[in-house]
Amino acid sequence: MADFHLTRLSAAPPATVWDVVTDFAAYGDWMPLTRMRLDTGEPRLGWGFAGFSGLGPVGFSDSMLVSAWAPPGDDGRGTFRIVKTGRLLGGWAEVRVEPEGTGTRLDWQEGVVVRPLPFKRLFGPLLTRASEWLYGRAVDAMIARAEQRARSAGPEGGR
Repeated sequence: MADFHLTRLSAAPPATVWDVVTDFAAYGDWMPLTRMRLDTGEPRLGWGFAGFSGLGPVGFSDSMLVSAWAPPGDDGRGTFRIVKTGRLLGGWAEVRVEPEGTGTRLDWQEGVVVRPLPFKRLFGPLLTRASEWLYGRAVDAMIARAEQRARSAGPEGGR
């Protein structure tokens, strides 16, 4: 199992960071060689999406379901949780945004299990390091996009 926790601070307001990290269609921008498939409608409890990572037909699907959904309210705090339901990858992810100073704190926690389980011991340490690096890059890119949107929105930062 790969368990990791990433924290990032952003100058962008919580609503802008939330909009970027919940734009699941854009996850292909953050993850190399990944195409996204989304359920219809807006994200909500029980809504699903999947990333297919690979070249052409060779690869794997990382399917997920939203198991908690609470967009930022007046206090600027929001959270969502997904459960990984794929044949190769299981686990969960929980993402939180909250005000921090004049910007936002983003916490991204994830636990990933490689199936079948005998691979867990063999690939666990490598998967943890690879996941921290890959998701770290992705979260950094999301923060950069949120900050770019906030700057483009002007002095109010998209509020």
